[in-house]
Amino acid sequence: MNDIARPEPQPITGARPFFPEADLPAILAEISEVLRGGRLILGPKVRALEEAWARVAGTKHAVAVSSCTAALEIAYRHVGVEGREVIVPTNTFVATAVAAVNAGARVVFADMEPADFCIDIDDAIARATSRTAAIVVVHVAGIIPSRIDRLRAHCKERGTALIEDCAHAPGATLRGRSAGSFGDVACFSLYPTKVITCGTGGIVATDDEAAAELARSLRHHGQGASLEDIVHAGNDWLLDEVHAVLAFAQLQRLGTFLDRRRALAARYEELLRADPRITLPYLASELKPAYYKYPVLLPPEVDRGRVRRQLLEEYGIETGALYSPPAHLMPLFRNMLGTAPGMFPKAEAALARQLCLPIHATLSPEDAERSVRALDAVLRTQL
Repeated sequence: MNDIARPEPQPITGARPFFPEADLPAILAEISEVLRGGRLILGPKVRALEEAWARVAGTKHAVAVSSCTAALEIAYRHVGVEGREVIVPTNTFVATAVAAVNAGARVVFADMEPADFCIDIDDAIARATSRTAAIVVVHVAGIIPSRIDRLRAHCKERGTALIEDCAHAPGATLRGRSAGSFGDVACFSLYPTKVITCGTGGIVATDDEAAAELARSLRHHGQGASLEDIVHAGNDWLLDEVHAVLAFAQLQRLGTFLDRRRALAARYEELLRADPRITLPYLASELKPAYYKYPVLLPPEVDRGRVRRQLLEEYGIETGALYSPPAHLMPLFRNMLGTAPGMFPKAEAALARQLCLPIHATLSPEDAERSVRALDAVLRTQL
C-alpha cells in the first residue's frame, strides 16, 4: 500500500466569497421574484437591506449604493470638502483618498500606528488646521482604533467631520459600540473579498437625515422628487434589487461569519503569540474585530515578498498585505502632492514587514495550523 500517492493538500486562499448551500434556494427564489416583478431598482429588496444594515451599524439611516468608493464620495460631498483638506491615513486603499479628490478636496496623509495598523491619531490631529474639513478613520483589517474617542473629541471640538471607512469592519464593535456609529458618516463595502459581499456594492450609514437624503439623491443622478427634478450633480450609483437580495442574505449570516473569523484569529494568536519572530496586532480588550484580514509583522530582516512567494509556490497558501506601498507612495499621489519615501516613516517601515494570513468563513482551524507551520518553515529558510 506504500505505493499509493497521498493527495496533495488543497490550496488555502486568502479570501473567498461564501454563500452557504442552505441559503441558495431562498436566494434564488427572491431573485426570481425580482425578475418576475420587473422592478430592478429602488424596490423592496433594497429597502429591506437598508433597514437591516442600519440596525447592524447602530445608525438611524443606511443607504445602499454601488460601491464603498461611491459611499465615500457621497460622505465627502455631504460634509463639504470641496476646496478644503481631508486627512486620510496613508495605509489604506487609494479609493479612500481618490474619492476625496473627486469631491474636490486636497488630501493630507497621516501616518499609521503599527500596533493596530490603523491611523496614528496623534499624527492626524497634529496635521489638522483651519482648512481641514474631515478626518477619515479606516478600520483596517476590521480593527476599530482603541483611541477613536480621542479623535471624536477633537473633531467635535474643532467642528471637523469624522468619516469612518468601514469597508473591512461590518459587525466590529468597540466597548459595545458598532463600527459605523462613531463618526458623522460611515461607508461600508460589499466587494467580493470583503466579510460579506454581493459582488459589488456599498452602504452609507449615518444618523444625519440630511446625509441620508443627499445619498439617496446622488445615487440616482441627483434627483429631487423624481428624475424630472434634478437638484444635484449626481451619478449612477444605485445598488439594484438583485444585488440587494444577495447582500441581505449575507447580512443574515454576518454573525456566523464573524464567529468563524474570530475563531480562526484566536487560533492564530494561540499558535503565534510565543513566537519571537512574529509581532501580532495589539487589540484593546473591549474590541471585537471583524477580522477582514489577520495582519502580522514579520522580522525586519526577512524579504516579505519572498515569504509570500514561497508560501504560495511551495505550500499553496495565499497571503495578502495591507497596504504596501502605502497610498502616499503611489505614482498618482507622488505626482499630485509631491509625496516621497521617508515622509511617513512608521507606515513605510511597518507595511514593508506586514503579512496577512488567510482568514475567511470557509477556512478551518486546521487550515490556520497548516498556514502557521508553513510560515515557520519559510522563515527558517531566511533567518
